[in-house]
Amino acid sequence: MKKRILIVEDAPYMREMLVEMLEEQGSDYEVVDIAVNGKEAVEKYKALKPDIVTMDLVMEVMDGIQAIEEIKKYDPTAMILAISALGAPEYRDAAMRAGADGYLWKPFTVKNLTDELTKLVVEHQTK
Repeated sequence: MKKRILIVEDAPYMREMLVEMLEEQGSDYEVVDIAVNGKEAVEKYKALKPDIVTMDLVMEVMDGIQAIEEIKKYDPTAMILAISALGAPEYRDAAMRAGADGYLWKPFTVKNLTDELTKLVVEHQTK
């Protein structure tokens, strides 16, 4: 069964790229919706209960760190992959402290993305 994914990303080109990467032929993933900011992400997470969330960190209204915290408060078992161009270790650390289960730096390849998602799913199953 395909894993249901909520994409949280404010840049239109990145959203399109993520959808294409995740829904390519034979993929194990289905994009259930897209949120353009953290506030929308929290609302859509509660409504859709996706298996995985890909979370941009720098967004208007509510940033990714705050959204990760809110989603984890609502559902401590939520699987969240933070995705950001912010390469400094403190951003990764902040995302992980907030509750992210993984971190992927932009730019990335389809293989980077699917490897990280597979790792999340495997780690989640062993908890």
